[in-house]
Amino acid sequence: MAKESVEEREERALNATTLEELEILVKDDESSVRSYVAANENTPKSLLDKLVDDEDVDVRMAVAENKNIPVSVMEKLAEDEDYNVRENLARNENTTVSLLEKLGSDTEYVNYPVRQALISNNNSPLSLLEKLSKDVDSGVRSALSRHSETPLSLLEKLAEDEDDSVRVGVVDNKNIPVSLLEKLAKDVYEDVRARVAENDRTPVSLLEKLVDDENSFVRYEVASNLNSPVSLLEKLAGDDDEFVRNGVAQNKSTPSSQLKKLATDEDDDVRTAAKENLAG
Repeated sequence: MAKESVEEREERALNATTLEELEILVKDDESSVRSYVAANENTPKSLLDKLVDDEDVDVRMAVAENKNIPVSVMEKLAEDEDYNVRENLARNENTTVSLLEKLGSDTEYVNYPVRQALISNNNSPLSLLEKLSKDVDSGVRSALSRHSETPLSLLEKLAEDEDDSVRVGVVDNKNIPVSLLEKLAKDVYEDVRARVAENDRTPVSLLEKLVDDENSFVRYEVASNLNSPVSLLEKLAGDDDEFVRNGVAQNKSTPSSQLKKLATDEDDDVRTAAKENLAG
């Protein structure tokens, strides 16, 4: 009888349902096989207790993702030396709130992926999200500002964050209210204002203000916004900056009459974009 391949053992490990079979596979020399045992939702607590101490980090990561791990195993994983293991535990929807809070207390910079993972966990309490909104790492705060479940009270605080990437994240949040778009349309940083100009939820009243922005990149985003009214597109078609005119030329909302004018623009790129837009 031919020896079973690693791939065959991996498939068995992932789909095994009996304790007898799992007990054999958990001792496999291949870490990938043991990882599949760890990921198997039929693997009992007794075997997960063994796998949590496996020398291979991939095995322990798989244990951390298993939805059926008992609290005792979670507690061990929360102390794991490898942040990848703790990151998976932070994402696990069955991780207890007390352990989520513990994982959020590790503020060492190198462990920021663990704190970012907590943001996507629907069981992370508001108190923990409030703590993460003040995280020392801007990447954590930026992830929170973009997350669809971040409450309005925190978005309002993050809209005043000192880091522009966090404020950009607030603009990108699908739940951003008009009041915050109005606030960020006045941001000192052009990338934030440009993101407001690009946003398809930005009302025309704000686009009418941003059309006169001193920064050409901001005006380009107004010119490219499909919701910009014809009056704004006509104004931007006469912009001194060819980059802005190019945005109008590429915009599918630009009327053909305006595109025909841009097709004779002094700039090659603008003419090409307008002709291509006219051609459909």
